[in-house]
Amino acid sequence: MRYRRVYIQGLQVVVPPVEVTTRSLERMLGPMYRRLGLSEGILEGLTGVRSRRFWPDASTSADGAAQAARAVLDAEGMRASDVQVLVSTSVSKDFLEPPIASLVGGELGVGEQCANFDVGHACLGFMSGMLTVANLIELGQVDVALVVAGESSRTVTQATVRRLLQGSSDFGTFRDNLATLTLGSMGVAALLVSEDRATTGHQFLGGVSRASTRHSRLCLGTATEMTTDAPTLLKAGVDLASTTYEALHDELELPRGPVREHILHQVGKANHDALIGRLGLPAERVLRLYEEFGNVGAAGVPFTLATAAAQGRLTPGEEVLLLGIGSGLNCTMLGIRW
Repeated sequence: MRYRRVYIQGLQVVVPPVEVTTRSLERMLGPMYRRLGLSEGILEGLTGVRSRRFWPDASTSADGAAQAARAVLDAEGMRASDVQVLVSTSVSKDFLEPPIASLVGGELGVGEQCANFDVGHACLGFMSGMLTVANLIELGQVDVALVVAGESSRTVTQATVRRLLQGSSDFGTFRDNLATLTLGSMGVAALLVSEDRATTGHQFLGGVSRASTRHSRLCLGTATEMTTDAPTLLKAGVDLASTTYEALHDELELPRGPVREHILHQVGKANHDALIGRLGLPAERVLRLYEEFGNVGAAGVPFTLATAAAQGRLTPGEEVLLLGIGSGLNCTMLGIRW
C-alpha cells in the first residue's frame, strides 16, 4: 500500500484522570497473593507496568474518543461539519450497536454527509482505520477524515480482580489473566487530509499487513475477561513482526536499517525488549510508555506517535515507522515522512 495524496494534519491525545498503580492492584489481590504464596511486586516485575489510567466511573469509551476528536478539530481550526468520514477503532465497546463512531459523531455534531462506522482489529484498530480512510483520500472520494479511539479498561480490570479473588483461582488463572492487569485507558484522534487540504508536511506513505491466523486463539477477550497464552503469543508475534518489517522496507523502498524513530504498540517489558532485539532497533529510538500507562489497546500506537512528536523526537522530512502487533494474529506496519 502506497499513498501520495494523504497527510496527517493533526493528532491529539486525552489522558484519563484516574491513576491506578500496580501496587494498588496488588493490594486488592492480597488474599490471592497470600494463598498462592506470591511476592508483592511480581506483577510489575513481570510486566514492567507501574501504573495505568481509568476514566471516571460515569465515562464511556465514546466520551474519551469524542474528547480527543474535539481537541484535534480545535487545534487544527476545523469544524465538525468539515469531516467527511469518521471512523472509530477502539477495542472497547459501549454497546453492540450503534457504532461508537455514530456516538462520537453525535457528540461532535458532524453533518449528514459524514459517513461513520467502526473498524475493529484488536490493538491494530487505529492503524487499520488510518489505512481505511487513506484509501478513500487517495481515491479522491474524501478530503477530510477523522480516526478516533477511546479505550476503557476499568470494567475488565475490576472483573478480573473479582475473578482472581475467588477461592478456585490458582496460579494458572493468574498467569492466563496477567495481561488483563496491564490494560490502561486513553482517548486519541487523528485528522487525515488530502494533499490539497494539508498544512503540515506529515505525509502518510503507506504500509503493509501480514497475518498468522493459525494463532487466532492465543488471546481471547470479552468485555469482562481477557485470557492470553503470553509466551506463545510473544514468540509468534515477534516472528510475524520480523517478516512484516522486511516487507515494509520493500514496499516503501526504504534503505535497510533503523530509521530515526520507531513507534511501537505499548504492551509490556517482555514484548518491547523482544521486538527491538529481534528487529535490531536502537533502544534510544523507541519510546517506552507502557511503564506509566499500560497497554492502551488500539490507542497505543497513535499515543506513542503523539508523545514522540511532543518530545521533539521527530525530525521534519525523516521517516517514522509505526510497528503494531495485534491478536488474531496480525501485524501492521506503517510509514510516515514527518
